[in-house]
Amino acid sequence: MIKNIPALDGLRGIAIALVLIFHWFPTNHWVNVVPNGPIGVTLFFVLSGFLITQILLDKKDKFPFRVNIKNFLARRALRIFPIYYAVLCTIALLFHAHIAINTDFYAHPLPYFLYYYNHLLEQTSNWSDQLSPYWSLAVEEQFYLIWPLLILLIPGKKKILWMIGLLLFLGIGVRYYSIGLHKGIGVYMLTCIDCFAWGGLLAYCKKEQIDLSKWINYLFIPLLIGWIYLCVTTTDADLVKVLFFRTTTSMVGFSLIHFATRRNVFSKIMEFSLLRQLGKISYGVYLYHMVVPQLFFIILQKSHITFPDSTYEIISFFVLIGFSIFSYHLIEKPILRLKRRFE
Repeated sequence: MIKNIPALDGLRGIAIALVLIFHWFPTNHWVNVVPNGPIGVTLFFVLSGFLITQILLDKKDKFPFRVNIKNFLARRALRIFPIYYAVLCTIALLFHAHIAINTDFYAHPLPYFLYYYNHLLEQTSNWSDQLSPYWSLAVEEQFYLIWPLLILLIPGKKKILWMIGLLLFLGIGVRYYSIGLHKGIGVYMLTCIDCFAWGGLLAYCKKEQIDLSKWINYLFIPLLIGWIYLCVTTTDADLVKVLFFRTTTSMVGFSLIHFATRRNVFSKIMEFSLLRQLGKISYGVYLYHMVVPQLFFIILQKSHITFPDSTYEIISFFVLIGFSIFSYHLIEKPILRLKRRFE
């Protein structure tokens, strides 16, 4: 049985905080001198790769493939689908009540409903779409369909390790082809596959009791310095950033997850109560953060209730957190109890 690691909730809290900072502060604001949003999303990818691989490797030899794949997909669906589809259906219903947000969802609903919105965004490059953060949810869902097949069907531990190693380089190669050569924006699943693979590699090493502590302790500070330099001194137009930003961010995430799974100062910081609570509601926060505050203010305006512009961000934050807490305790947690049926 995979035990819960409290510090990973704190790490999720850090990741979602970076996303909020990126989207709620101007791009040229000093706080966004590093690309906080892409860092947060990449950290989520590495965390997903780690946790999902850990679960699959733990169950691989205990149950038949049919049981494992059924349980895995059912548990993922219970975690992801309910509030995701609730958001989309609410947006559709409010549109008929003449309450609308800026999104391509109204013209092209299927990519959102069927989790291939990242392909639509790759064609439109419409980052002004207020549902544009959902590209990463599409990537994760596509990953959930492919990854368990690879882990559960590939025989032998060494073959799984070779597969993970191959994917570490595949992501870089696909980014070169898709972004470097064809001027894409890098939201296809395969342009992110190495992020998940780094998490998978850490899960594999822990499963096989391969101790990486010595290497990580020696290399983490030089890696961190190089990563910060890359973030600060390069732009999205630079090929080196196109190819290696996600790689180096994933390596930093790999190291942070390693530290979080051990007893040390970092894991104790990640277990700080407010960080953990933010991490627990992070999925809802991610879904709602570009939609709920705006809909809240639109409804207030239609009711002729106004607030000073200077208070917009503060009110938005409390509305978002309050709504996410409500969602987690009254919608998500009751549904998550059903996961017990698919142990």
